[in-house]
Amino acid sequence: MSNWAIVAAAAVLAVTIAIIAYVRYRQNETAVLKRDAELAVALRDIAGKDAVRLAAVDEFETAVYRRLFYTRAIAPRARSAAWALLGTVLAAVPVVVLDGNSSTVSVVLWAASIVLAVGFGLATVVYVVLAGYAALTTPRVSFDESYETETADNE
Repeated sequence: MSNWAIVAAAAVLAVTIAIIAYVRYRQNETAVLKRDAELAVALRDIAGKDAVRLAAVDEFETAVYRRLFYTRAIAPRARSAAWALLGTVLAAVPVVVLDGNSSTVSVVLWAASIVLAVGFGLATVVYVVLAGYAALTTPRVSFDESYETETADNE
């Protein structure tokens, strides 16, 4: 085995581990948000009618809703782009490994790998564009206007 093959294998392994870790980390965000939403309900019950505590709970809920925006609107597309990138990398490995072999099976596998790599590459681009589009066009959760209205009413 030559040095370039060892480096390429290490790079493929590193990309695979990084993408799986990214996707797993982002999937855990949903569980954290669910726990935070339950915590907000419990804190609201504990706060009772105390205005200061209710304001703190409102701020906490605002932070949860802002994270929820990303988790629901952008993260699924970003995770799909990551999976498609992994598919592209893994489909490109046989293209490099089988290049130059002249047996019929090797040529067929090489051609199939090229088709898969191109397909996954296109899927990666599509999901990245969809994630960017969602990030740019989906309305953000903002409570700034409601705070301005409350301030104007109090004056």
